[in-house]
Amino acid sequence: GEKKVATIQNVFAVIKGYEKPDRYVLLGNHRDAWTFGAIDPSSGTAALLDIAQRFSILLGSGWTPRRSIILCSWDAKEFGMIGSTEWVEQNLINLSPKAVAYLNVDCVVQGTGLFVGSTPQLDNLIVEVTKKVKDSNSEGASIYENWAVTGEDYNIQRLSAVDSDFAPFVQHAGVPSIDVYYGRDFPVYHMAYDSYNWMTEYADPFFQRHVAVTGIWGLLALHLADNSILPFNYIFYANQ
Repeated sequence: GEKKVATIQNVFAVIKGYEKPDRYVLLGNHRDAWTFGAIDPSSGTAALLDIAQRFSILLGSGWTPRRSIILCSWDAKEFGMIGSTEWVEQNLINLSPKAVAYLNVDCVVQGTGLFVGSTPQLDNLIVEVTKKVKDSNSEGASIYENWAVTGEDYNIQRLSAVDSDFAPFVQHAGVPSIDVYYGRDFPVYHMAYDSYNWMTEYADPFFQRHVAVTGIWGLLALHLADNSILPFNYIFYANQ
């Protein structure tokens, strides 16, 4: 290992809201990897760039979000989430009262089965969005329909871990947050085999899971940025 001091750089793109520009919907992914990082984190970076392109097309057609959208590319996550944590701490006075939600994708795909972690007030929104996104594993079925068949339509976990960039938003700023990806674990985690070849051979040969997660991520952002009333359901929180 090489010991050195280096400057890190977080990169942001801001789409300013027309009605409530001081309310922020944040989408984030880190871009530093242990090795090649085709899955962790480049799959998430690819999805974030695709969302940026889609939002650019919407802007070109005359759309502007009600609330501001901020796309965040974090640096130095693998060194202890330094990029996101330091930024949250530096901006805590604005994030706590003004951030609507933080939507995180670290790795788009690690295996089979959609995993979603969330703070409880966003559960209902997740269910509604998954009804609109095609499941990559089934012809013509939505992700929600396959959850319902297996009796797992509310199989949404809580964000209790500290293994990705949602942690400072949840635990320092108290911002409602979501983390989403396919699969719970993958055998090449933080290894030199986390390569494009492994992605195309095993993880997501036709990149359909990439499309599904990108669709969920983008629709969540659009609802949170555009709905006249924020789609929070605190009955879920009370039940928890």
